[in-house]
Amino acid sequence: MEQVTATRTGLLRCRARIKLATRGRDVLKEKRDQLMEEFRRVADVVLAGSGALDGAAAEGRAAIALAEATHGIEELTSLGLATRKEIPLNARTTVVMGVRIADIEYQPIGRSRTGRGYTLSGSSAYVDRTAAAFEAEVALILELAAEELRLRRLIAEIGTTTRRVNALESFVIPTLESERKAIQSTLDERERQDHFRLKRFMTRRTARSLESP
Repeated sequence: MEQVTATRTGLLRCRARIKLATRGRDVLKEKRDQLMEEFRRVADVVLAGSGALDGAAAEGRAAIALAEATHGIEELTSLGLATRKEIPLNARTTVVMGVRIADIEYQPIGRSRTGRGYTLSGSSAYVDRTAAAFEAEVALILELAAEELRLRRLIAEIGTTTRRVNALESFVIPTLESERKAIQSTLDERERQDHFRLKRFMTRRTARSLESP
């Protein structure tokens, strides 16, 4: 810590630094509270999304089992290859309480029956149901991935903010308070000494006045 001289000016400076550190701690606490609120919100979304993803995966497995029983694995594989397409993803950054968080943008995953690449005559309702189920599953995966990215960033920032709060509360502010008390004690002692010297001077002066003819 910076050395502070035991003067009135040094005392004022030390008090100003304590005030600044305390205000900084309070701001960081407020930031942490808001980050925690956002964390809880995103955690609820991730938890709900995980449950929805499990349900979508189960529905997809059931749908593909019926489609395989109807069309056979080779025909179903051929139909699946016809539906393949790239899913373009765009990353952008959002800001929450001054924290930059990556977000994922993508086009809707679900497609119409005629937009999947296979002919209607060569497929069936089982194939359509399978395709729809896996499209829904992929959409949930992407949504969940975006929220998990947000959750990890929030966790990291909450940890960093907490460490800063702890440093201010456990080290910076107590050290400044110790400096303030030391300066105040030194100034009080000087004041007592000055008062004692003044009192002794006045006593001697009075005594000399009485001794004079």
